[in-house]
Amino acid sequence: MAGDYKVYEEALSAGSSFAWERQWEQAIEAYRRALDEFPSDAAALSGLGMALTEVGRLEEALSAYQEAARADREDPTQLEHAAQILERLARPQEASQAYLEAAERYSRRQAPTLAVERWQDAVRVDPACVTAHVRLLQVYLSERREREALGEYLALADIYEAEGKNERALELCRYALQLDPHDPNVLSLMDRLRYGERPPGRVPGTGPLDPSVLDEERRGSPIEAARQKALGVLAEAVFDERPPQTGPLILRPLSKREVDELLSKALDAQTKGDVEEAIPYYEEVLRGGVIQPAIDFNLGLLYQQQLRFEEAIGQFQKSLGSADYRLGSYFALGECCRALGRIDEALGHFVEGLRALDLAMVRQDQVDGLARVYDKLARAYTTQGGRGQAVEFVNALISFMNEPDWEDRLARARACLDALTPGGPVLAVAEVFAAPESARVMESIALAQDYLHRDLTNAALDELDRAVMLAPHFLPGHLQMAEALAGMGQADGAVAKFLTIANVYQVRGDPSQAAVAYERALALAPTNAVARANLIDLLVSQGEVDRALEQTMLLADVFYQMAQLDRAQEAYSAALKLAPKGSPERQWTSRILHKIGDIYVQRVDWRQAIGVYRRICELSPGDEKARLTLVDYFYRFGRPEQAIVELDGLLRFQREAGATERVIAVLQELVQERPDDIPLRIRLAQAFLDARDVEQALVHLDTLGDLQLQAGRTEEAIGTIEMILRLNPPNPEPYRKLLAELAPGRAGS
Repeated sequence: MAGDYKVYEEALSAGSSFAWERQWEQAIEAYRRALDEFPSDAAALSGLGMALTEVGRLEEALSAYQEAARADREDPTQLEHAAQILERLARPQEASQAYLEAAERYSRRQAPTLAVERWQDAVRVDPACVTAHVRLLQVYLSERREREALGEYLALADIYEAEGKNERALELCRYALQLDPHDPNVLSLMDRLRYGERPPGRVPGTGPLDPSVLDEERRGSPIEAARQKALGVLAEAVFDERPPQTGPLILRPLSKREVDELLSKALDAQTKGDVEEAIPYYEEVLRGGVIQPAIDFNLGLLYQQQLRFEEAIGQFQKSLGSADYRLGSYFALGECCRALGRIDEALGHFVEGLRALDLAMVRQDQVDGLARVYDKLARAYTTQGGRGQAVEFVNALISFMNEPDWEDRLARARACLDALTPGGPVLAVAEVFAAPESARVMESIALAQDYLHRDLTNAALDELDRAVMLAPHFLPGHLQMAEALAGMGQADGAVAKFLTIANVYQVRGDPSQAAVAYERALALAPTNAVARANLIDLLVSQGEVDRALEQTMLLADVFYQMAQLDRAQEAYSAALKLAPKGSPERQWTSRILHKIGDIYVQRVDWRQAIGVYRRICELSPGDEKARLTLVDYFYRFGRPEQAIVELDGLLRFQREAGATERVIAVLQELVQERPDDIPLRIRLAQAFLDARDVEQALVHLDTLGDLQLQAGRTEEAIGTIEMILRLNPPNPEPYRKLLAELAPGRAGS
């Protein structure tokens, strides 16, 4: 049996008034009176849910919103409210399911943007929600948003990998590669899926080693490799029919026969170990104008053997111009300068050689960052107090490069360093050689990474303690220890270690690595305001205002999620002051104001919220979210005239921008929510007329006429019927008959 509608309306109105005044207990009582008359009324249930939420009775509020969602199976907002409460109750899977259902309702109502937002919420609260990932993937593919689609492929592959469905995960990776054949994240995941936890020759946490870097036959040092290349080239030149290349301004260039004879004698003497006899033959070839980097490099080595370092340096500087001998020339130049005691020059050459090796082992997106690290490293060793370290570095590198397994060890060092800062700024292999006992240090770090990969945390910490004792100033060792502590759940110790590392990097003038260390600390302790402030100051000082704003907003978001709304608002206000210095295209001010407006909504401070959203509209007249939020608030609290003013402002902006389809979509969503609202129906009918869609315009004009008659607005209804007749409807007679009844004198018009 239906209840008393008058009692219901009075109770519902009273509930809204009490809610506006934030008198929540009275609002709860009023909404319950309304429900006594109509127990399944969605509006009363929604109002009750809001009031119960405000007084912290979350379970009851959840029940109210769920009943409202069942009462109105097309309205997605009740499910959104239920999902938000489930999040607060730490029930992520149920929250994700509620967001999924809300998204499906938005999808049915032709509101794709809102549907996508809810699917994103579903994976945010439950990253393993396959259905939401799949729906997002479908949307991103249809809209050609390839980077987002690739991310969803990776997310799904990760889920299937965790479930042991590696073949399915590999299939998804192959689809992802169709979007970007070179994406390192996809390639890395495919390596992991194919080779398992630790393929042969692989350091834990890295992809398989490149066989071109690590071969069964060791090539020896870069100098020895270049020497073998040079000897082979010179031997082939003797049998080459082409004449040798010669330089200009040579009075009597050597003939091909003369060059071949001299080279044969030089090679024969060198093979026999007679350096003194070989050198004059090579010198005569060069005096004859022959241009051959292989001779320059080979002769440089012979000079070096005779301790004629200055002459050797001259020859190596010439061979630097050839890619085949550049690496060997750098290291040979370093050795010669070191022998002459010119440490700064030796350091420069060694760093360049090591830079070339290191750059060949990193991803393309890491090249520029690594090059800058080497530039800073070279400067650091030549500053005051750095000479002793430079000598140790040079000596360690000379020793390292003369070991038979230097390539293997170098590749492993690179892999260890990459594992220390996944996704962050790349570390330079050169840092390894700056550490005393570098070989033993890297061995301990590699073992520690292996132990951590196998969950042998105590053994890993023992190795890291050993590494730190051997090289207390070697920051990669401290980084690994911090990561190990974090993995063991010892967050306080890890945070303290990361903050110390960040401070040292700042002192060393390496802000990028300092920022990474701060970010790792904050990932473990998001509410550490001091660390966050230090990071923000660091980013601002480096001119990275956008990253500083991101950090400030991240802090505010953390406070918001912890329901510390005062602290969240303080952080957003700080971001608001910094916003004018950020990139204009990021629209920081509007984004921050949206967050502040949401806080006022959470506090049910509607007046302040309305003020904030009005400010957003002043800054961005076309901000659809802000405009529609104002429309919703004004309707909710019985101020439809102001709602229409805000709506008209948005529609005007969209029409001027030529967004006719969006005008129609916005109005359709509003009419679906308020099908009996005459001003909305008028605007939707006019929008279809503007779009020259007469058929749809007639549908809404017909409904509009009915609404006007039901409301007793006969004169307006007559005008609507006359407009319908002017549009030549398919069946005009019923309209003419109705017009004759309503306005006999105008029936023939």
